[in-house]
Amino acid sequence: MTPDRRLIGSVVTLAVLLLTLAVGFVSHAALRSFEAELKPELEREATIVGSIGAQTLQRALDLGVPFDGLSGLDEYLTTLLATQPGLAYVLLTDAGGRVVARAGEAQAEFRGLPPGSAPPDRGAVTRLLGRSYDAAQPLLANGRLAGWVHVGIARARLDTALGDMRWDVLVVLLVVLLATAEFLRFILSRTVSAPIAMVLRLQARLGAGDWTVRAPGDIGAEAGRVARHLNVLVRRMNDRWERLCWLAAESSAARRTTAILAEVGGKLRFGAATATEGLGAGAASARLPLFLFVFAEQLSTSFNPLHALALAGGDSGVLGAALPIATFVAAVALATPWGGEIVARRGPRAAMMWGILPAAIGHLGAALAPDVASFAVARAVCGAGYAIVTIACQVHLAQEAPRGRVARSLGGFTAAVMTGAVCGTAIGAVLADRLGFRLTYGVSMLVVLGIALLVWAQFAPGGGSAAPRAGLWRSARAAFAEPRFAVLVVLAAIPAKVLLGGFIFFLAPLELRELGLSQAAIGRNVMLYGLCMLPAIVVGAWIADRSGRGGLVIAAAGVLNGAGLMLPLWLAPDIALPGAIIATGVAQGLAAAPMLAIIPDIARGAVGSAAMLSFLRLAERFGSVVGPPAAASLLALGGGRQTMLVLGILSLATAIGYALALLFRSARREDPA
Repeated sequence: MTPDRRLIGSVVTLAVLLLTLAVGFVSHAALRSFEAELKPELEREATIVGSIGAQTLQRALDLGVPFDGLSGLDEYLTTLLATQPGLAYVLLTDAGGRVVARAGEAQAEFRGLPPGSAPPDRGAVTRLLGRSYDAAQPLLANGRLAGWVHVGIARARLDTALGDMRWDVLVVLLVVLLATAEFLRFILSRTVSAPIAMVLRLQARLGAGDWTVRAPGDIGAEAGRVARHLNVLVRRMNDRWERLCWLAAESSAARRTTAILAEVGGKLRFGAATATEGLGAGAASARLPLFLFVFAEQLSTSFNPLHALALAGGDSGVLGAALPIATFVAAVALATPWGGEIVARRGPRAAMMWGILPAAIGHLGAALAPDVASFAVARAVCGAGYAIVTIACQVHLAQEAPRGRVARSLGGFTAAVMTGAVCGTAIGAVLADRLGFRLTYGVSMLVVLGIALLVWAQFAPGGGSAAPRAGLWRSARAAFAEPRFAVLVVLAAIPAKVLLGGFIFFLAPLELRELGLSQAAIGRNVMLYGLCMLPAIVVGAWIADRSGRGGLVIAAAGVLNGAGLMLPLWLAPDIALPGAIIATGVAQGLAAAPMLAIIPDIARGAVGSAAMLSFLRLAERFGSVVGPPAAASLLALGGGRQTMLVLGILSLATAIGYALALLFRSARREDPA
């Protein structure tokens, strides 16, 4: 690891640690304040409901109806209980505390107020009985206490609200830490790592004898000071060379000295320092826009099928609910090769601007969509923008990958995508819980428009090539004619995305809703996928680079994914579903970087790495298109448990097939015949 990378790692770690301590302290104080404010609110709610119920009964007593002559009490209390969700019970007791009528279930700890209890001047007598808050409203007959109306609110409501709040705070903390790490990595790379790398490149060129290059003059900090000193040195060396050439021409032995200088000039390069050694693009220039773009897209991940289901007409439209997901990934698949052509011809900056525009329009359309068909069209427009932006970043990172670190460099693409997915899914669930689905799509549009400003300011224009390129169909035939690429696509890339689209993005939110989880809880569970994938990406890339056996890592990941999806055979649904999400995240993370790192090794002939990466992404999107409708069909036929089992069998079968293909190819290569 270079010194600048160690410096960036140390600064990011220290900043994240300090931020964790600060946010943790603030979060703890906020939770205590929330609990202190929520308890009186629950007691006030019970008091209001009790007051409403007591008014009707008190009116009957004031009209002369004796307390013992009140009738229809159980039905009345049941109606009162139904007026406010979250009430545990409504009871009527006499002055001695004996229960006369009831609705709901009071806990065993419930005891009526003891005989002789004085009614309050106003309001109710509030108590904590076991796990419930009890508010007792007095009933008076002829100025004397006749009974009490008890309204109970289970403390479970407070515990649930506090639990949700704790999870929301932890989610926000996680998002803040991940986002801070991405922003710090970007800033430090642009202000520290890139200038240091530029100075080192400049020194290497000067050391090799090239004195025609200079550094940009607008670099700050220590690297800028060194660069300016090097520029002065280049100017002085060129001035002295010119003076030496003039003296040689004026000397008496001009022919001999000119020949000597010509020989020196053949080994060293002098002249006007017009060439500039720029900062270079680097991987960080693409990571932050990619992170923010995926963040904006993933804000709706946890509720896309739920919103589509509502637009499609409830549970009867389950196949229609899969349509927007299918149109999104279909648009991504169809636009990916086109995006690769835009990157190749116009460069990453132009390609990203081309992709950001339809993405913003698509998010706006999703927010305004009146029916599932309009929603599906809007998601397709989003998909086209997503394809162009992501392929631009992926090709850029592939071109910047140092030799020997291909998997880890390309793993940075997947890491940025998954960091954005984790943050977007988590924050999106919280926003949807508080703002609603449509306003959350509006937030996505605003973030995407902000990315356009970042790309315009930070990306260098150009970078494309106007050279003639092989036709799309010719390149596709050449790519799929390579057996290793075809096997990778059919037995690894497509099945992985079928599982991702069918289980994580479609089936999991619906099945979690069936367990009775809130929208925020659904988002947290879906977030486990990305949260587990992040460290798995690093592990998979490290294993692939160190061992050179990325194919076996991919096969092992497929087996793990299949086993995770078959957890319903042995575990209860509330455990099997999160377990399957975790297993899917780990498996997809292990395979992500090795799958990308294989491409430069098998790309050959007229098909370069960029084109083959485009076709790999195209194949993956085909799997993503197939996944949601396939899962929806299986869900309609046999239920969620059976759907997970079928997807698990698919993953096991294709992973074993891919491993056998690798072993067969290895055996043929070792066969001396």
